[in-house]
Amino acid sequence: MSAAQEFFGMPSPLAPQERGGSPGHSGPAVFRLALTEPTAIDPYRSQEVEGILVTKALFVGLLTVDGEGRLEPAVAHRWDCTDDGLTWTFSLRTDVRFSNGEPVDADSFRRAWSRACDPVAGSETTYHLAGVEGCADAVAGRTPELSGVLAPDPATLVVRLTAPDFEFDKKTLQPVFSPVPRVAGGALDPVFNDEPVGNGPFRLDGPWRHHEGIRLVRNEHWFGEPPALDVVEITLLDPADAVEREYQGFLDGRFDFARIPPQNLAEAARSHPDGFLEQDLAGVNYLLPFLMGPPMDRRAAREAVSWAIDRDAIIAEVFGGYRTRAASLVPPSLPGAHQPDLAPSCVRHDPELARKCAAEAGLSPGTALDLAYNTGAGHEPWIEAVARQLRTVLGLDVRTHAMTPRQLVEYRTGPDARGLCRAAWAFDYPTPDNVLFPLLHSSCTRPDADGVAHGDNEGRYVNPAFDAALERARGSRDAAERDRWFREAERIAVAEDLAIVPLWFRTHHRVFDAEAFTGVRLDFYGNPTLPHIRPVSAPPAHEDAAAGAGPLEGK
Repeated sequence: MSAAQEFFGMPSPLAPQERGGSPGHSGPAVFRLALTEPTAIDPYRSQEVEGILVTKALFVGLLTVDGEGRLEPAVAHRWDCTDDGLTWTFSLRTDVRFSNGEPVDADSFRRAWSRACDPVAGSETTYHLAGVEGCADAVAGRTPELSGVLAPDPATLVVRLTAPDFEFDKKTLQPVFSPVPRVAGGALDPVFNDEPVGNGPFRLDGPWRHHEGIRLVRNEHWFGEPPALDVVEITLLDPADAVEREYQGFLDGRFDFARIPPQNLAEAARSHPDGFLEQDLAGVNYLLPFLMGPPMDRRAAREAVSWAIDRDAIIAEVFGGYRTRAASLVPPSLPGAHQPDLAPSCVRHDPELARKCAAEAGLSPGTALDLAYNTGAGHEPWIEAVARQLRTVLGLDVRTHAMTPRQLVEYRTGPDARGLCRAAWAFDYPTPDNVLFPLLHSSCTRPDADGVAHGDNEGRYVNPAFDAALERARGSRDAAERDRWFREAERIAVAEDLAIVPLWFRTHHRVFDAEAFTGVRLDFYGNPTLPHIRPVSAPPAHEDAAAGAGPLEGK
């Protein structure tokens, strides 16, 4: 065996606990926050930060990840792969249950993964399963189950892949790999879609109230340390002005946690020093050029845009210095593959070079350029700054289009998308593969007969050399060799083709009520660590709480 992950005699962070009722605080511990309407909370298509916050509270998969991106055991306590990187075996705990009491076993995962591939569902996240044997047949409707997912016994899950992938274990962190109970039904079951039954630290207290709220309560069947919070109250805000209302709600005492509008970052840091969170995360903000038509189908046009943007000025003026300029897609948190100055046009602002590239591309002054973005997340100031720079440097007729998040998804996947779109990528798992494959691999831009893209490669980028380099990375056993091929793939797509225009890396700033709560941090995804939040009046967790499972089984 190779690429084995073993935990011998180590305390699991998800070890079973004594059931002792509610922590010792007065009244129920309620944590209040706000989100915009998620795309989904059912794991078969949970995808953006808001949906993942809820889904990760309701479900836990084979593995979990700490804030630094290190894998840790969850339902699987041991896992390894064969020397050829084609078969992975996960040994499962036998004490895990869904919130309805049903045991979580290997069939729970087989059921969930096949359900996510149902062609009727059209899930945008099925590509995470693309390397599993039988996925293509399932998505095409030729078979109802994934032939490469086997359950030889309830505590053993075997996964066969169509090509070597020595980082498949990391990919199981995405919610689409979560188990589901027998009551889940088909992927389009509206009851389960709105009130999914999971195996995580929390459960739903009633169905998702669309555009109003979601209420989570402690899951009494949770196999880890019981959360100190009794209730998590989530208010769903109108995306048109969500971030401003969220922050004002925090100042008014209606929310215990909030995002911060860019213009209020310095004020929040000054006024709430103990509750101000700043964390660099695995992710990147960028402009997405639509390559299937003019003007962005020409590389010189994309270069002109990139040279014309003064990233440092925007970071200073709009974000008060609270951002890090990006010249690549792979972030500094993945040091082996990170290339800090990969795309020269992202490193410095050069109006002369911008105009030269624009002339080469036929991007003359007065040319119309669409720039779409989503409302409700505080993007307006920097979008206007980018538009102003493109007008000033290149003389373009930049037309900004404000859309709700759902409208923006429909636009950028549709056949009529042109110009540029504001976009960001938050990593689902800690590997360069997670940004390079979905955003740039040719298999992730599957337009249908109507020209609608099905996959995250919404710019419709296709380069066989890039695909080949990425596949070489996946098939390399040696981590250093993998990183070398990841770097080569990114060099082709970003340095040579500028298929995506990086802006700045993902940094989250949040504020919380430090007088009422402790243990509030941001997880790998940028969401609050709900299972670890405690009211300040609650006693600290028992020092031995994580050791309840005893030594874990070896090979």
